[in-house]
Amino acid sequence: MFTGVAVLLTAVAAWLAQQANEKDRSSYDGLMDGGDEFQRAMLLHIRQDLKLIAFLIAVLILVLGIVADRVGAA
Repeated sequence: MFTGVAVLLTAVAAWLAQQANEKDRSSYDGLMDGGDEFQRAMLLHIRQDLKLIAFLIAVLILVLGIVADRVGAA
């Protein structure tokens, strides 16, 4: 049961993050035209780092759901 809730929570969070990323990306690309290339590169790397952190948190939620199911079954 907990694993199912964890999967559902992860899927909803991933979908919301993707929607926000698509909305922000178009405005971000428009603002950065003709701007500082270093700043653009750094912002893209920061976005990638935040995406990695989000994936790691999602995996943590899934693992905790699996552990909670195992403990609840014992």
